[in-house]
Amino acid sequence: MWWKTRLVAALLWAGSATTAALAQTPEDIIRWVYQSHAQTGPSTGIHHLTAPAQRAQFFSRRMVAFFEANDSYGNDLATACLDFALDIPGQDLDPQEIARTLSLSSTGEPDRPTVTASFMTFGQPAQIVYDFISEDGFMRIDDIAGPGWRVSLIPCTPKPAPSAASPTTGSYCYRKDADDLRIYVGASGVADFRLESWQTNGHTCLIQGKAQPNSNGWTYQDQACRLGLGITPEGGIRVTDANHACKKTNCGQRAVLDRLSYTRAEQVDCTTLPPPPQY
Repeated sequence: MWWKTRLVAALLWAGSATTAALAQTPEDIIRWVYQSHAQTGPSTGIHHLTAPAQRAQFFSRRMVAFFEANDSYGNDLATACLDFALDIPGQDLDPQEIARTLSLSSTGEPDRPTVTASFMTFGQPAQIVYDFISEDGFMRIDDIAGPGWRVSLIPCTPKPAPSAASPTTGSYCYRKDADDLRIYVGASGVADFRLESWQTNGHTCLIQGKAQPNSNGWTYQDQACRLGLGITPEGGIRVTDANHACKKTNCGQRAVLDRLSYTRAEQVDCTTLPPPPQY
């Protein structure tokens, strides 16, 4: 059976041959989830299957909508819908123990099978149940249940995004690697903002001030510098710096502001950010 496991893993890690990967049986997919933990590299477990690049291949539309809503909270586990691993109970695991003790059983109708994964984790028995559904001609995971929880019973709505047409009072902050963007909108729609971006060879941009609301976000004007903070359709922020006029006075030699972007998934709770450093 190991040849089949390795085949599934190879298809997933290669990121190609999508239809072949989807052709694997529900038991093949769940077996890979657990045996992959014993492999080296980041592409392991249910976390790999839920990644945006391939989640639509392995999950039903309902589950994809859930993961997309959860993504809108970024890495803020305090407010996210999901703050635990779906395939392994607890915060740690022994992959060899799981692979050695894993057993799978299937029940249900051919177009709605249920696969139960039973295994030991640090000497304790565990079970995770995966409900599949036939969708678009392929078997996809439609629900997952563990001790005391079921994904379909976890409420999850997307994190509200700032409104471009009618800016409202609120705080909108984004973290991306070492970048830090903070936008605080007052009752008039005027935004106090601060953007610090670390780029090539340690060159940085640091710009802050008051930005006026417009039809698509906010505009900051300081002499020749005209910086746009545009709200993207998915609720992120895209920065524009016409003619790089703001770069000249706010950035190091190899750093730029124009076309910096911060996705909705990178939006964080402003209260979790440390106070801005004083330069």
